Amino acid sequence: MPTSHARVLVSGEVGRSTGTLTADQRHHLEKVLRLRPGDVFVVTDGVGREATARLEAEGRFALIGPWGEPGREPDRRLVLWAALIKGDRFEWVIEKAVEMGVAAIVPVQSARCVVGPPSPARLARWRKIAEAAMLQCGGCRLPEVRSVVRLNDLPPPPSGVIPLLLHEEPENAPRGLPAGLPPHAELWVLSGPEGGLAAEEVERLVRAGWRQTWLGPRRLRADTAPLVALAGLLTRLASPPSSAA
Repeated sequence: MPTSHARVLVSGEVGRSTGTLTADQRHHLEKVLRLRPGDVFVVTDGVGREATARLEAEGRFALIGPWGEPGREPDRRLVLWAALIKGDRFEWVIEKAVEMGVAAIVPVQSARCVVGPPSPARLARWRKIAEAAMLQCGGCRLPEVRSVVRLNDLPPPPSGVIPLLLHEEPENAPRGLPAGLPPHAELWVLSGPEGGLAAEEVERLVRAGWRQTWLGPRRLRADTAPLVALAGLLTRLASPPSSAA
C-alpha cells in the first residue's frame, strides 16, 4: 500500500512507466517522509488522474499500477473570485478553498483592498500553496491561481455560469445560498475585502448579472465568508440524491 500522505505531482508523465522526481519532491519523500527505495507512493498528473509508483534509487520511480480517476473531485467547476486581504489570510483562503475542491482562484483588486497586487514571487508562492493543498487532501486536479484582476475589469459571467456575489445585506434578494442549482452549471463566488465592496462596485456587478447572496446576520470576516459559501455549495453538491419514499 502507498505510504500515507506520500503524493507528488508529475505533470506530463501520463503514458510513461518511469520518471524522475524533482529535488523538492525527493526531499519531501526521502527526508521528510523517510521513504526508501522500494517504498510505494502516489503520483498524480494534476488533471484528474493518479497512479501508484515505487521509489527507486537516485530519485527515480516506476509505475506499478494503472492511471485512474479516483472520483474525489466535485462534479462541477467552482471558481472563487477573492478580493485581496492583508497578512497571510489570503494564503489561508487559498489552502482551504483548494482542499474543498475549487477549480480556480482569482485574486481581485477592489476599491477597498488595503494591500496591493502580489509580487511575482508571492504569486508563485500562492501557486505552491495550492499544489501542496491539493496533494495533502488527495486531490488530482491542480487548481489555477490566476494573476490579479481589477474588479472593474471582471468579465461578465458567460451563459451557463451561476455567479454569486457575497454581500452583507442585499435588498430584495434571496437570503442564503440558492437551492435547486441546475446540473453541471459552473459556479462563481465573489467575496470582498476587509472593508467590503463599495456600493458602486456592487451595483456594477449586479448589472453585469451577479446574484447577491446573503450568508446570514452574523458579520463574517473577509477570509471566512468565501469559505462558508464554498463549504455550503460543495457539501450540497457532494450529497447523494435522496431516494424516493
